[in-house]
Amino acid sequence: MASETTPEATAIKRKRGVDENGERKRRKRDRGPKKPKVEDGQPPVPEPADQANGLEEALADDSDHDQEKALDIFRPDGKVKKQEKHRHRSRAWNSGAARDDARRWRVSKPIGGRMLNIDPILSEDEKHLILAYNTSLQVYSAPESLLLRKIQLSLAQVDGRRDQIIAVCPSATSSNLLWVTSYGGHLWLIDWKTGAGSEVRMLLDCDRVHDMFVDSAIIGSTVRDMVYISAKKGEAWHIIAHDIRNLEVVGSKTIFSHTSAIENLRVAHLGHTFAAYSERNIILGSRIHNAMPNFEDLAYEVVTLDASDEITCLDIRVTNRVHLNRKSQREASDAPVIDVVIGCARGALFAYNDLLPQIRLLNDPKARRHALQPHKYHWHRKAVHAVKWSRDGNYILSGGSESTMVLWQLDTQKMDFLPHLSAAIENIVVSKRGSAYALHLDDNSAMVLSTAEMKPITYITGIQALLSPRPASKNDSVRRIGQFTPDRLIRIPAVMSPSNPSQMLLCVGNGQQLSYSGSGPSMPLIQALDLTTMQSVSKQALTRTNPTDVNTTSRGHPITEPRVTGMIYSHDGRWLLTTDEWQPPSRDVNSLEGLPSERREVYLKFWSVSAESQGLELMTRIDAPHGFNPADPVFDLAADPKLDRFATVGGDGVARLWQPTIRQKHGLPVKGKNGRPLYSWQCSQAVSLYDNETTGDLKVPSAFQGSGAVKFSEDGSVLVCAVVHEHGSIVQVVDTESGSIRNSLNGLIIGTIQGISILSTNLIVVSDVLLVYDLVLDELRYGVQLRRTKDSKGEALDGPGASIIAHLAADLQTGRFAVSVSKGKRRSTKVRSELAIFSPDECEPELVQRFPNPITSLIPSTGSSGFFVLDSAAQIWSVAESMDTKSIALAQPLTDLQLDQEPIGNGEATSAPALLLEEDDDQASEGGMDVDITDATDGDTIYPAVVAPQRLAALFDVAPSFAMPPIEDMFYQVTKMFAAKAAIAAS
Repeated sequence: MASETTPEATAIKRKRGVDENGERKRRKRDRGPKKPKVEDGQPPVPEPADQANGLEEALADDSDHDQEKALDIFRPDGKVKKQEKHRHRSRAWNSGAARDDARRWRVSKPIGGRMLNIDPILSEDEKHLILAYNTSLQVYSAPESLLLRKIQLSLAQVDGRRDQIIAVCPSATSSNLLWVTSYGGHLWLIDWKTGAGSEVRMLLDCDRVHDMFVDSAIIGSTVRDMVYISAKKGEAWHIIAHDIRNLEVVGSKTIFSHTSAIENLRVAHLGHTFAAYSERNIILGSRIHNAMPNFEDLAYEVVTLDASDEITCLDIRVTNRVHLNRKSQREASDAPVIDVVIGCARGALFAYNDLLPQIRLLNDPKARRHALQPHKYHWHRKAVHAVKWSRDGNYILSGGSESTMVLWQLDTQKMDFLPHLSAAIENIVVSKRGSAYALHLDDNSAMVLSTAEMKPITYITGIQALLSPRPASKNDSVRRIGQFTPDRLIRIPAVMSPSNPSQMLLCVGNGQQLSYSGSGPSMPLIQALDLTTMQSVSKQALTRTNPTDVNTTSRGHPITEPRVTGMIYSHDGRWLLTTDEWQPPSRDVNSLEGLPSERREVYLKFWSVSAESQGLELMTRIDAPHGFNPADPVFDLAADPKLDRFATVGGDGVARLWQPTIRQKHGLPVKGKNGRPLYSWQCSQAVSLYDNETTGDLKVPSAFQGSGAVKFSEDGSVLVCAVVHEHGSIVQVVDTESGSIRNSLNGLIIGTIQGISILSTNLIVVSDVLLVYDLVLDELRYGVQLRRTKDSKGEALDGPGASIIAHLAADLQTGRFAVSVSKGKRRSTKVRSELAIFSPDECEPELVQRFPNPITSLIPSTGSSGFFVLDSAAQIWSVAESMDTKSIALAQPLTDLQLDQEPIGNGEATSAPALLLEEDDDQASEGGMDVDITDATDGDTIYPAVVAPQRLAALFDVAPSFAMPPIEDMFYQVTKMFAAKAAIAAS
């Protein structure tokens, strides 16, 4: 039987005692230094190595939070224990049992991440594509779109944040080398074919680097790379040239200085000309002397040209001058032809042709009336994100927020379009041969297009979830109407496929800029991601979208797309339940009565999942499933672990159960195209959760928003519903068969409900407090304080940054549950995030892991133990048991798996190919696997199978991929080639 004093009152009373004891301890600590506390006479035990996983550098900037209390654990027996958080968690667990629990779990390295806004690099043979991420370079095979190599760089802290890559440029003298520089001024020379050079870094003399470009230069009689950077040094911005020999900076020279940031630095024609821009100014430099005996003789004549708009991108093209007559030779001498094109913030392009003679006319006192007359091209509605010259100079390529690449034909003044790309274009690269274009899109994807057919030959995509905070955009250089800036973290709905444990489904938008361009964040699409290959399997719209070119209103406001707020699979993966919301922007209802929320549209959709392709087919759509006037939101979804049944809880305080029924017409079942019966989903039961309610002492804010959660028990016989409304909070235990309320629990919710789950007989409730309640014994096991109203100095934690978002996930295989908490401090934009794994029987967490970015989704793994964590930087982490052999192996480069059969390095391959295609190599068999061979007849000799590449090509290139024979037939044909006994020539 439960005691008369509610757990909430008991918890508040104990918390008051904890605060008083904590105040006395702080006064004692302020008197003088104290030795660290040691329990039971044992020295502090460091954290196990498998918990760190290389996160020390990533988390070094969180040192200001190290001495704060992370978890306040209270039990119903009156004992309160503080879980202290010391540097690197070195003193978090002092007992041997706790260390064993910590070693039980392992946290993987993150996969995924966000592609940087840096031009992709195509190799000279166009067979490899190199993309830059925050701390690494990733080399992909262009024909297969597979990751070959990941080159990780070690970066330190700069200006209170972790350093990141800011520019990557190919070497002008070697096709194998890349120059990489970071924001903090570090420089690497890396061989991308082997990964060598990532350990050695050089330091540049500057405060921070903004851009870099590398071009070859003839110094004396040698040709070597010269590194140009635009960097801030002191109070000004400079363009600095560096002479680097044997991985040492021998000399540097400042060739231009400016008062504002210098961007988009480009150098061409053996260092003869450079161009950049700063706000509305074009910076153009031409070398004074063609010959350069020494690096100290480097000197440029720099001019600054004014533009009519803010510049967002630039490209330069320099060619040798061809004289048609002697007059042109006298007027222009032998100076190269310099063509410059710029893209502006309001959508216009300006092309300047042959600038040097025009600049000389401007400086000539006899030709004062002369003025620059650039060619203007205008099609983009917003800022131009990328612009490039074609190799022959006959075309200009541009891209922006319209998800369309525009090809401007200069001779005929005509335009060609490549429309309906998946997101806004951020970068455009033209290959050296001119036969391919590389595009980087805003939805974290990249593609390589053939210039002949304008069809993609390579497509690489990563995690396309929304980032938090919103990344900066070139559209921000001009203030626009209808721009939405998120002020809090956003939950990303994500689930694991029950039929395919390595496939994750998450809700995404049409790129970062389009998703944030309306009155709220929009996530109308669902992305299926294969974690073993880190490739996007499919992407499908779950709500109405606007994929056309014109996605703005007549007044220029962006059209806001709906947002998917939740989704869940059925127990067998045959059904998917989603809910989405949309409400009109406030500007559209200002002249009408009521709030925008009163015109909210809420839809509940039931999808049939194809067993073959995992595609989704809409079966039933329920409009306003929880009330019509106005449409109340759907708070949470739950799936029955035994039957085809779902449960929802909404703002009307009603829990609804949904079950499928066979469609009938004239008394006969309706069948689909495949001959299977069609189903319709209907509400089978509706349970009002406010009937037996006892209101609590919840303080209602002025702008109150309700919350709720729902969960089935492990056998599906009980449904637990938790709701918070304007009068209080309640937790109801409902019988799923009869629909009656078995038990009502009060005082288990403090603040907003964040999640609820059931493990065996234990009820886990996450709000501002984590509570574990035994439903059979009807008693509170323990609780953990997740949110405090005051910090260590006694100041209130309300205000900007004092947000909290928590996630709850239960692992039925191990009987453990995980709680992630992301919270910020007052007047601070920094958000720290932690994950803790608990057992329902013990209040001590088995694992406490800090993450460098806020956690936006926490998902239990299917088919194995553990959890998956999705953070706001589009990275996925795996948390699994150390001894679990069924855990999913996350994506790795082919070189780490030793599957890159083609040697791409200068030297010998690191591992011998599994199949020798050309000739027998005795060394290839050394150190290989011993194979037991069955007894052969006398006189038979075993030779390695030799299969010519032409035979494999004839087998695989007979038809396109969609028209190929079944994979089983292809397998048998390939094995027949290698199993055939080679003919032996007579001696």
